[in-house]
Amino acid sequence: MPNTIDQNYKKYGYARVSSKSQEANSSLKSQKQELIGNGILENNIIIEVGSATNEIKNRPEFQNLIQNILKEGDTLVVTKIDRCARNTLEFLKLQNILFKRNIQFISLDLPYSEDLNINKLISITLSSIAEFENNRRKERQMQGISAAKKAGKYRGRKTVITKKLIAEVKYLKQNKMLSVSQIVKITGRSRNTIYKVLKEHLGYVPNRLIKHEETNEHR
Repeated sequence: MPNTIDQNYKKYGYARVSSKSQEANSSLKSQKQELIGNGILENNIIIEVGSATNEIKNRPEFQNLIQNILKEGDTLVVTKIDRCARNTLEFLKLQNILFKRNIQFISLDLPYSEDLNINKLISITLSSIAEFENNRRKERQMQGISAAKKAGKYRGRKTVITKKLIAEVKYLKQNKMLSVSQIVKITGRSRNTIYKVLKEHLGYVPNRLIKHEETNEHR
């Protein structure tokens, strides 16, 4: 049975997918359907394409939702806790911001209480457990990779940097003069990936993101 939500204030949903390929599949559609089924108007659902490893401050749509859209007494709803925060520290930061502004937070995969303090405690506790399980899963994954390497069967992780992505980043940076944050939003790739493309494939100088030949011209 879905959690019931107080109808007295505005309710907003946040849906996130990590890449444009996911945007086209059922992940985003299922999130929207679940949010709508729990009383969120479709116009009040904020959608973002971005890596789960990105800090909250590096998600422009989520930042706008928290800082400019949500008001005191409103409710923020997500389908799963990792849609807005991947680790306990990030989640604690978010909870603190929302709690101070008397904004309810509901993750539909967690138990929910009408009491704001109890709801906060439940969310933090289960967030910690979720992070613990995620770390355990990573450990098992690393053990599997180690075993595969010893057996000579490990081929490595498939890179997300393709000729198509390099060309797209080059066009957006050099022709459109867009910032890294804007390129991240358009491509759906992480900041680390975009920085790697700019530095290792397009010859940009680290930290300054200008071409090597541009530095030579100004000497």
